[in-house]
Amino acid sequence: MRVILTAGLLTLPMTSWAVNTEPAGFYAGVGVSQIEYSGKLPAALDKKPDWTAFELAGGYKHSPFVGVESRIGFGGSPELLYGGVYYRTESANDTAKTYLLLGFAGASIEGNAGDDLSLSGISYGAGVGFPVGHNLNLNLEYRMLVDDSDADVNMGAFAVNMDYRFSGFGSGASAGQASFAPAVDAGFYAGLGVAQIELSEDEVYEEDEFDDELDEEFDDEDAEDGAPDLKWNAVELIGGYRYNSLATVEARFGVSDKDELLSFTYASLYYRPSIELSKVQLYGLLGYTSVNTKFEDEPDEETGEVDKESDTISSFSYGAGVNLLIGEQFSVGLEYRLLASDEDDGYSSDLNALAANVNYRF
Repeated sequence: MRVILTAGLLTLPMTSWAVNTEPAGFYAGVGVSQIEYSGKLPAALDKKPDWTAFELAGGYKHSPFVGVESRIGFGGSPELLYGGVYYRTESANDTAKTYLLLGFAGASIEGNAGDDLSLSGISYGAGVGFPVGHNLNLNLEYRMLVDDSDADVNMGAFAVNMDYRFSGFGSGASAGQASFAPAVDAGFYAGLGVAQIELSEDEVYEEDEFDDELDEEFDDEDAEDGAPDLKWNAVELIGGYRYNSLATVEARFGVSDKDELLSFTYASLYYRPSIELSKVQLYGLLGYTSVNTKFEDEPDEETGEVDKESDTISSFSYGAGVNLLIGEQFSVGLEYRLLASDEDDGYSSDLNALAANVNYRF
């Protein structure tokens, strides 16, 4: 069934896209992947793992439908290293491109007491990319990272990555090929936002898992129902580049206030597609966020020492919002997004943000 599906997908770019707008040449890219493990769990692993992995890619495009590509990636907890080689077929018009990957990959997972797990097998996937500059693409993809039928294990990866085409768009393209033309309102923009961020936990804490200082803030009924929800106010700086409505990249940086003992800063990178309806713009956000948390206890009454801890949470982030255009350069918006999520020690936590912002387009 998988072979039939793959064969059908390989014909998709040839039938769905009429032109190709990029010349042959080398390219390289970087990205992040959310990887899920499924199948038989060997004795070398204590529990079913998943990873947020960093990935490097490089390839050569010989023609619109013939290219080769290699990938290498790594993640932690447990340590993961993987690599693959792919045949890549790609097709594009002046707005976006689609591509398919078919190849072979291997992975090594660090197990208990140095007993590593090695996997290898077919790897395949599909993606869509959008130009965000003269040589740069933002890509969204899903692929079967490794399908090892002998070990009865497969790992699927959802990835966001960017690649740089050394030959450039349009340079060297044959006559009659289209070129990527930016929208009339393409350009940089910047903004400022305020957000209310809520931390929610979906598993019950044991009493000894509460910090003594936090225990005093909540009554017994709250503790029985599970972990309390905490809230912060935050200020965000926003900056981005809009190439067209389907190709916009945006970065965020935020700082929260302190809720009793805990505060944090965060940075996000998003792909932001949008739809314009007169003066109203509907948009989505899909990307990656890194959150740095800081815990600072009250000074010890006897020693005066302050217990300080910090931690970093990184995960995929997504959301949606609406903007109202005010004049030619200003807009105000309201949005909701999952800022970050984490799963550890039998419970999961989500940071959800309700935000308002104002943006200026240069």
